[in-house]
Amino acid sequence: MGNVAVVLETDAIRLFAEAARSHNPAYRLADRPVVPPTFLPADGFGAAVGERVETDHRFFGPPPRAGDRLTAIRAVAGDPVDTPAVTAAESLTRYFDRTGGLVAESWAAAGPVAGEPASPQAAALLATYATDWLGAENIRRFRTRVVRPLPPGDVMTCSGHVTQSYVQDGESRVDVTLSGADAAGEVVVRAWATFACD
Repeated sequence: MGNVAVVLETDAIRLFAEAARSHNPAYRLADRPVVPPTFLPADGFGAAVGERVETDHRFFGPPPRAGDRLTAIRAVAGDPVDTPAVTAAESLTRYFDRTGGLVAESWAAAGPVAGEPASPQAAALLATYATDWLGAENIRRFRTRVVRPLPPGDVMTCSGHVTQSYVQDGESRVDVTLSGADAAGEVVVRAWATFACD
């Protein structure tokens, strides 16, 4: 187990949003842009965890913003954490605010996809679609599974639908399922997300 101080930088958030092809003002124009769902790495330290096939990003309230100072604590195989065991091919990082409150956690499982390296780009593009639709500040969970690689330069078509609405922790929420397909119509990434809603 290790920890590191993380300062969320405006320029880094804007560059990430640009790479994910988002024009959402919450990422690009706000004084303190909100972090995109896949921005906080599961490794917590910016080092590669391998090719991420599955990710699960949870926010325990509105996502953090630029200027926030967080402490990232990474769980590795064999650490005594109060979550299910994290294997060597998995990574879990919890993000705490200055008061010690848990604000987010990111989990990832690594491995090849259909014998080829997985690309996190497809998951980031699907996250852009979801947050442009339901609001960047409203994301509470974003879980992805990369099914096949998205060829460089290929076009991805995104779709999604609401599967349920409910109240949790005093918030109205919706769960959505999402998918991204390549130019041939083959699904390359799937996602399951939760958003707060009015």
